[in-house]
Order: sequence, then structure tokens, then C-alpha cells
Amino acid sequence: MKKYADFCYDQVGSYALQMLDSFEGLRPQLTKAGIQVSLPEYVSMMLFSSIISGLVGTVFLSVIFMLESGIPGLIMGITFGAMIGGGTFIGFYLLPSIKINNRGAKIEDTLPFAVMYLSTLAGTGTSVTEMFRNLAESDEYDELASEAEKIHRDIESFGMDVGEALTKGAERSPSDDLEEVLWGMNHVITTGGSLREFLDQRATSLMEDYERRIDEFSEKLSLLVEMYIILVIVGSIIFTSMSVVVSAFGGIDPSLVILIQALSVFIGLPFISVGFIIL
Repeated sequence: MKKYADFCYDQVGSYALQMLDSFEGLRPQLTKAGIQVSLPEYVSMMLFSSIISGLVGTVFLSVIFMLESGIPGLIMGITFGAMIGGGTFIGFYLLPSIKINNRGAKIEDTLPFAVMYLSTLAGTGTSVTEMFRNLAESDEYDELASEAEKIHRDIESFGMDVGEALTKGAERSPSDDLEEVLWGMNHVITTGGSLREFLDQRATSLMEDYERRIDEFSEKLSLLVEMYIILVIVGSIIFTSMSVVVSAFGGIDPSLVILIQALSVFIGLPFISVGFIIL
């Protein structure tokens, strides 16, 4: 992504800088999402990608629709092309928050077990620096290990004290639960409390939340399966049938109806499916 971001910045960076104030809210999101590009580069990617996708979509769809229905097809192609460009822009705008949610969910799935592990290490007298180094080297914790590695790096490589590193880690954490754990550890260390006791209590609380989320996920999954069947399978059949009826009674060119049906099946349904996957 970095090379593509640099390329986009070279093309439209001057325009992106003029719009930067409107997208300041993305700056902390990029950090929490783990997207390793600057805000000007990311805004450049948004602009360049939406322009290119909109132009390509407009040309491609306009040619196809014009072959079928002339000038009305051209208007339809321009409309759909603009929608593709706008959709690309919106997609890039929402991408950091989507990645934050995904990273946060992965962290919260492993956090109860990681806090138990930290509690065990704290009970053996292991230093906070070594605790996060051990956590970072564990293969089981995925995104959480990445956050632990950053905290360990801030202490060992950048010379921060433990409190400062924990504060910075909490501020960039994509997970609210991890943020609370880090703030709590910082408070306990600052006030001279028992770190093991604090981590034991947080591990118990987090495990209860973990079990509750599993139950909620099971219910949500059942609901999404029902919605997918109704919307995608039954809905596509109804749409196909209704479009044929409308074509017959409305005098619409049958070839245009077939084209719209094909676009709905090969473009619309995949987008809907991706939406369900994100949910």
C-alpha cells in the first residue's frame, strides 16, 4: 500500500493537501487501524482511486449501454460511473474504521487469555518490559502481539518510561478493552498497587465478557443467515421475475433488462455478500 500511496500523492498530492482539514478525523483512525501511510498520502489515495475508478466505470458502462439503447444508455453509463467513483471514495473513507473494528475484535477475542498470561508473569516478578516482550513473541495473540511489540519497542528502542509507553499504547489501541487494561496497568504502577491482583481481576471480568459475546454472536449469526437467504436468494428471484414483468408491460428493451439483470447478479450480489461478511 505504501508504494501505491506514494504514487497517488505524486499525482494528486497538491489537491489532497488543500482538503486535509476536512479529513483530520482520519488521522487517529489510520494509527489505530495499523495503516502505515500518512494522512496526506491516504487522502491522495482516496482522490486518485475514486477518479480513476469513476472514469473507467463511466467509459466501460457507457459503451455497453450505448450499444443497447443509444443516448439514454450514455446517461445511464455516466450515472453508474459516478456512483462507482463515489462508492470508491466512500469505501476508502470507511476502510480505517472497518479495519479498527476488525483489529479490535481480534484483540478482544484473545485479550482474556493474554491478561491471564500477563498476570502469571507479574506473579513471578517479571518486569513490565519483559512481560510485553514475551507477549509480543507469542504466536497465539496475533494483533494483540503486534500492539505489545509496539509498547516494548517504545520502551527499549525509543527510551520511553513504562508509564509513557503504556499511555501511548492505550491511545493508539483499536480495542476499548485493551485501552482500559493499559490505562489500569499505568495507574497501578504509578500508585504502587499490586499489578498481579489488578490483572487477575481484569482477566476474570474479560472472560465473562468473552463468554457473553460468544452467546450474542451465535444469535446474530442465526439472524444474518435468515436475512441472507431472504435478501440474496429470494430477493434475486423476485427481482428477476419483476424485471421481466415490467419489461413486458412497460415497453423496455428486453436486451437492456437482461443487461441490468446480469449486472445485478454479477456485481450487485457480490457487493451484498461482502456486506454480510463485514457484518
